Amino acid sequence: MSDSPTGQLLQRELDEAHKTIRSLLRQLNKEQQRHAEIVRAYNLTVGNLMEMSRRNAELERERDRLRAQLMHQRPSIMVNDGVFDLTLPEIGAIRRAMARLHHPDTGGNSERLRVWNVTLDELERASLE
Repeated sequence: MSDSPTGQLLQRELDEAHKTIRSLLRQLNKEQQRHAEIVRAYNLTVGNLMEMSRRNAELERERDRLRAQLMHQRPSIMVNDGVFDLTLPEIGAIRRAMARLHHPDTGGNSERLRVWNVTLDELERASLE
């Protein structure tokens, strides 16, 4: 450019424009990097959620299988040389009936209720094995 005042003014404006463009390009680069990081984090999150959903479905299937298996198991209890097979719902029914009879709030004997609960806990544990 020429050394005329107009040429110098145009050169300063051109230099300022280049400076502004470089600054904008740096800002754009930073925003593109930030966007790429957000996309990467989003993809990891979606992948983790999908894996968690898959694992949760596996665990639910396993839980349902074990529940079904437990419902068909019948723990045995021996009373006076007789063996009784009990299901988990039957054990639960016995526990509720004994609580109604022996709970201290209904005038029952707390020690007797404790003995029943210990016995029924053992039966439940045996049915889970």
